[in-house]
Amino acid sequence: MKKLGFGLMRLPKIGEDIDIEQTKMVDHFMEAGFTYFDTAWAYAGSEDAIRQALVERYHAQVCETHHRLVHR
Repeated sequence: MKKLGFGLMRLPKIGEDIDIEQTKMVDHFMEAGFTYFDTAWAYAGSEDAIRQALVERYHAQVCETHHRLVHR
């Protein structure tokens, strides 16, 4: 596993809302072989944004990565 994490604390916004179109930088991160995303409930809106930008679009890969991490 590559050791670079994608921090979700400061995602691009339009006004008060996270700009989901700009979160497509997730695509570049995944294409480069990275899979670690850092989010927390305290990062306002980041969990919803990563659900839309990552989980809904990369569901199979997310489940596979989660399974590998949990079952080490």
